[in-house]
Amino acid sequence: MVWYESFTYRLNFIVWQLRSFLLLLGGYFFWYAVYRFNNQIGVYDEKLMLTYVLLSSFLQSLILTSRSFQIAEDIATGRLNNRLIKPISYLKSMFSLDLGVKAASIFFLFFQLALIFIVLKPPFFVQKDPLQLLSFILVSFGGLFIYFYLSSLISLVTFWYPEDYGWPARFLFMVVNNFLSGGVLPLDILPVPIFNFLRFLPSANFIFFPLQVYLGKVNPSQLFHGFLMILFWIIVLKIITDFTWKKGLKNYTAVGI
Repeated sequence: MVWYESFTYRLNFIVWQLRSFLLLLGGYFFWYAVYRFNNQIGVYDEKLMLTYVLLSSFLQSLILTSRSFQIAEDIATGRLNNRLIKPISYLKSMFSLDLGVKAASIFFLFFQLALIFIVLKPPFFVQKDPLQLLSFILVSFGGLFIYFYLSSLISLVTFWYPEDYGWPARFLFMVVNNFLSGGVLPLDILPVPIFNFLRFLPSANFIFFPLQVYLGKVNPSQLFHGFLMILFWIIVLKIITDFTWKKGLKNYTAVGI
């Protein structure tokens, strides 16, 4: 259904994909230019940094691409009424829509990355350790659940502030999260006190930590600690989201704006 809807508005879809591709190229050429004058930045040489940039686009499609903004729209417009009378969990159905959006985004990202590798032939670090690859997959999916609950929680604020469909809060969340997740640059090239704070936030599990696992920069002890942190944030955010959902329903007027 999500794929069918995406292709219904073809121009919107094409422009969105073009935007994603230009952002990917912008990040790639930025770091490519930086490494013309530097051999090493922090613990990253050119090969590792460009690998980080290319794989971060994959994680953005897998984790940060979301349909949860529809929760705010359903609440603000009153469309939630139709969902509440159906014998299915609303949040679970939104999660399934999320998966559809992510699948479409990853599918078309494959062609973008293929074009970059064919034309630009960037240096790329290939992780060959199967345990590291499995850990990378597991922590990435952990980040997926964390982001869904956190993003849904932002949308649920619309129960109390339906004006503007919750977009001011969501826009601020998207901008700040893009930096805090490591989407702009690796967090560990920031000053140590700032990095030590940011790495404990849930957003660090969206891009930065999974890529550290893929690049082999996480030892077994750190990996175990990372898994515990991911589990902690999933449980905490699920509890808060479920609680907010139930409280919000009591405040829901069911009329829309």
